[in-house]
Amino acid sequence: MAETSYKLCCTLYGHSLDVRALAAFKDGTVVSTSRDRTARVWKPSGDGKQYTVTQILRGHSHFISSVCVINPSERYTNGFIITGSNDNNICVYIPGHEEPVHTINAHDSTVCSLKAGQEEGTFLSSSWDLSAKLWKVDQLEKPVLTVKGHTAAVWCVADLRNGYIVTGSADKFVIVWSKDGCIVHKLPGHKDCVRGISVISDNQFLTCSNDATVCHWNATLGTCLKTYYGHENYIYSISSSLNGTKVVTSGEDRSVRVWINGNMEETIRFPSESVWCVKLLSNGDIAAGASDGTVRIFSANPERFADSQTLETFEKAVADLERQMQLRIGGIKISDLPDKSVLGKPGTKDGQTKMVKEGSTIKLYAWSQSEKKWTLQGDVMGVSGDTNATSGKQLYNGVEYDYVFSVDIQDGVPPLKLPYNRGEDPWHVAQKFIHDNELSQLFLDQVAKFIIKNSQSVPQLVTQSQYMDPFTGGSRYVPTAETSNSSNAKPMNDFTDNSKTSASPSYIPHKSYLKIEQANPPAILGKLQELNAKRHDAVHRISGEKLESVIKLANEHSETQFEIGAISVLRTLLDWPDEIVFPALDIARLAVLQRQANSELCSDELLQVVRRHIKPTAIPSNQMLTFRLLANMFLHEKGENLALRYRDELLKALLELPSMGSKNNQVAIATYMLNLIVALNKRDDTPGRTRVLNVMFTVLPLLQEPEAVFRALVGLGTVLAATPDPDDRNELIRAVRQSETALGVLRTMSESTVDLGAQNKLANCSKQIIDLII
Repeated sequence: MAETSYKLCCTLYGHSLDVRALAAFKDGTVVSTSRDRTARVWKPSGDGKQYTVTQILRGHSHFISSVCVINPSERYTNGFIITGSNDNNICVYIPGHEEPVHTINAHDSTVCSLKAGQEEGTFLSSSWDLSAKLWKVDQLEKPVLTVKGHTAAVWCVADLRNGYIVTGSADKFVIVWSKDGCIVHKLPGHKDCVRGISVISDNQFLTCSNDATVCHWNATLGTCLKTYYGHENYIYSISSSLNGTKVVTSGEDRSVRVWINGNMEETIRFPSESVWCVKLLSNGDIAAGASDGTVRIFSANPERFADSQTLETFEKAVADLERQMQLRIGGIKISDLPDKSVLGKPGTKDGQTKMVKEGSTIKLYAWSQSEKKWTLQGDVMGVSGDTNATSGKQLYNGVEYDYVFSVDIQDGVPPLKLPYNRGEDPWHVAQKFIHDNELSQLFLDQVAKFIIKNSQSVPQLVTQSQYMDPFTGGSRYVPTAETSNSSNAKPMNDFTDNSKTSASPSYIPHKSYLKIEQANPPAILGKLQELNAKRHDAVHRISGEKLESVIKLANEHSETQFEIGAISVLRTLLDWPDEIVFPALDIARLAVLQRQANSELCSDELLQVVRRHIKPTAIPSNQMLTFRLLANMFLHEKGENLALRYRDELLKALLELPSMGSKNNQVAIATYMLNLIVALNKRDDTPGRTRVLNVMFTVLPLLQEPEAVFRALVGLGTVLAATPDPDDRNELIRAVRQSETALGVLRTMSESTVDLGAQNKLANCSKQIIDLII
């Protein structure tokens, strides 16, 4: 055993979600990254017992999954911090600066590994997109080298001093590459995903895996020199001294293991389910990041041990979690599991599984239909995602997810796998699932609601804190909360002039304007104040008093007086740069719901703002808010007239969009078009109806969000049903009959015979339109 055991030195608090990756400079400075979309730089104190956050690095829009550092040198005076994210980007920072000096759209998927290269000023990246890349900090326009050869996500990468590059993948292989990107060796050995690589000499390296082993490889010979056992579950991370005499590993068994000369000498237990990352520091201390959002430093030097009370508290937390885990596994009470006698009853289908207690262990059995017996699959070591404190660790096609659901679509057909991560948009995931499995679009809402019902984290998705600021990476104000009906306007079951309780309620013609009005004014004000404080030029910075006057435009949806000058201040805010204008756009779309504000704001000057944000290159959130503004403008006469006057220009802008964007953008566009149709009917404007109908033929097949499709169809039906002149109506009907795209959508939507809530509304509405045109 080691002469002195490792003990807790200190705990670093600051991250709000899992700490997923660690790196360290030679001077002991630690960099941590998290699912909270930030990286933090921690400087050690003089005695090494405490660390202080000196920087919070922002710039990513999603989880930060990897990090490496390039130490200062004569050529690179300050060195670099490099982070990779689920937003597919790599950000390069200079220490001392909180914003990246370079952002590289590096991969087509999550950047899951970064490693400083052996050559000065180089680093490597790998990704779920099956590739690994070599970069130079002086040449970030494109990688020096890209290698592809794995058949699943490339989880780790490193280069050796002999020039070889090494990658590890979810396909269970390790590949050794030559300097020019050719495969030298493809090494089998691991039985599961390869998660980490640590270089220990010019041509030797270690890998860790989800199979709970560490393999020692010779890159030149292409052989595994030894396999080390000690962990009880997935190993996520590995770090070593330069010569490999000391190695540390961390994993899903709530521990860090310390290895000396190939022998496991010590186990450090944690009070958190997953220890995602571990780093051996230059002074021999160990840094580890865990699923509880903390970084913990451990030392074998008694001078750096925490005080006795802190150590006692830590050890108690470890013991408490151990007791909990002994009582539960994967959310199931172990005491509730049956014993082996349950296996005397035959299974009902091939592949059916059962967990049973056998003494102090839990075994997993599967029913073999061909052999007519239960076959042992192995020990159950733990099921991830047991509590909200954990992040979930399930692999599907080599990629890690919080949940992998089995979805029964049809009797007699094997269930389909539906992977999902907390924080993802359920409708976006559902749409991808439908596309990947070639299912009917009518299942979208049903699948999304299945995700919401069966995932622990989804109720948080409707709160403001679950969204991250695209500019700061922290918790942010969102224009409006996402709701389960995919819209911030009235839900579909309220969207009708006809409240008849019949099997097929009538949706057309629609005669009143819809408004998108849900909001969170305090959050809008908070974001305005935050962004306003960062304005460096006095011309565009607004006083706090004026900001509060503007927020009243969003706060009051009645015909009350607002402060004189508030509209003028709002116009100034609308002139802010594209990257920070979104709160002002949100206020504007709410302000036009008031008659007085609508009258003052809806002018040609506002149309300049609209043009800026509905063009194809506009920031998506700005585009969505602007279409909401256009939809709400119709509620009062001044806005209605403005929208009608620029009708053709706005419809042309719609046709120029390469896609309809997010589900909220689609709903906003469809609401704008429906309100435009209602306005055209009020004016009995047949040329306008013809124009909007032709645009509808292009837009309708691009809409994927059920609520948006529904509103568009109501608009289409309203054009036909509310045109009073028979000749004009027949011309419009003839146009629909001649549109293969419109007929295709109507046919598809009308053929649904299953009551899937929103989809049933779509079917009924489609049938009503078909009745109009036959």
